[in-house]
Amino acid sequence: MEVVRLPEALLVTASGELDADTAPELTRVLDGVDAGVVVLDLRAVPFCDSVGLASIVTLVGRGADVRVIGSRQVVRLMALTGMEHHVVFAASVAEAVSPHVHEG
Repeated sequence: MEVVRLPEALLVTASGELDADTAPELTRVLDGVDAGVVVLDLRAVPFCDSVGLASIVTLVGRGADVRVIGSRQVVRLMALTGMEHHVVFAASVAEAVSPHVHEG
C-alpha cells in the first residue's frame, strides 16, 4: 500500500488481492480521512471481496469524494453493488484529480 499526498488529493495505491487478509491495511490507511478527494488506484488489484469493499463504503460514508482507478474486476464489483452512484471512476490519476471530474 502506497500513500502519496498530492496537491489535489490523497492518492492511495494498492496491489494484490483486497480481501479479509489485506483489507485491514487499507482500512488503517483510510481511517484518518474524513473528507476531501481520495483517489484509490486499484489497477493492480485483481480481486476484491466484501471486506475490501466495506473499507471503501466506510470512506464514502464519512464524506470523502472517492475516485477509483480500478481493474476490470474491481470496477465490475463496484457496479454490481451500486457503488458507481457513490464514487467516480477514472482511467488514470491525471483524470481522477482533474477539476472536471465530479460525481455524476
